[in-house]
Amino acid sequence: MQGIVVTASEEFLSTAMEEVRRVFPHLRQEVLGPAVFWLLTGADQERVHNQLIATPPIFVRHIHGASGWSVSNEQELFASIVERLEVDLDRVPKGAKVAIQARAFSTEWQWQGKELKAVCDRLLSQRGYEPVIKAPQWVISVTQAKRQVYYGLDRAQRNLSDWTGGMIHFRKDEGDISRAKFKLLEAIIRFGIILPRGGRALDLGAAPGGWTQELLARGLEVVAVDTGRLDSRLIGTPGLKFLQTNVKHLRLSPKDMFDLITCDMSWDPLFTTRLVNGLVDNLKVGGQVIMTVKLMGRKPLPTIERVLGSLDKSLQLRHAQHLWHNRQEITLHLCKC
Repeated sequence: MQGIVVTASEEFLSTAMEEVRRVFPHLRQEVLGPAVFWLLTGADQERVHNQLIATPPIFVRHIHGASGWSVSNEQELFASIVERLEVDLDRVPKGAKVAIQARAFSTEWQWQGKELKAVCDRLLSQRGYEPVIKAPQWVISVTQAKRQVYYGLDRAQRNLSDWTGGMIHFRKDEGDISRAKFKLLEAIIRFGIILPRGGRALDLGAAPGGWTQELLARGLEVVAVDTGRLDSRLIGTPGLKFLQTNVKHLRLSPKDMFDLITCDMSWDPLFTTRLVNGLVDNLKVGGQVIMTVKLMGRKPLPTIERVLGSLDKSLQLRHAQHLWHNRQEITLHLCKC
């Protein structure tokens, strides 16, 4: 049985399934757990997988191609995975960094991922590979639901995320102003965004300054705009200019140009889009926009379609994703062409 295990957020699982159904209406779907479903592809697995990578659905966080089979107990589960892995490792370059990522849903068995990891890690070491947890080059993916196991071995980039289920985590440092910066960090990593060191950024709705702090740390000059106050630790930071005003009243000189515009405001999504559109003339050609689109309890896909259809024609969509650190919102990455 061939297919793809697809992970989304629990809240937007049905939305992710609808997105995939629009592209592959003939393929059967089956919910495996609160945030996971199985897309049965059969022999068409490679083509479907490649298409999901080329144009990732907005609400899909992680995928892994898999073969599925039934098992009757934990011992059989472990043994069958090791047997399959012994054969599959022949296509992995020697010395590669390999991680084992395992999850279980709706099961009465008590096995834990660390137990399977220990078994697989021994085999990896014996065969000349480097077992790792973070930043793997290859990933062994195991998903168990009831008495069915779904197993796959693939390059990490073909899973959309090299974190289990796309659940990327960051450590909150003592000097961090807010966890909001994690949304920006995840977008930079997930989308492969390169920020111009020494460039200028306009941060809309900046207070208390989580995104501003991260942009400054990455070597950008920042104009931060908000009616609220920035955290006192940012005051006087070199490269920072703070405009304490409502972004609706922001008026910039035509000569005031930026390499990046960021926006993480809890406003109506269409209003936010119009606001960003109004600043396009102050964005350099090749400049980027990173913005969140708040869904505000509305129907997600129609709302996003309206937002994307309302963007200024000079703004090219590079990425649109519901990231792990997003809640009722998605993150857009745009570039001015």
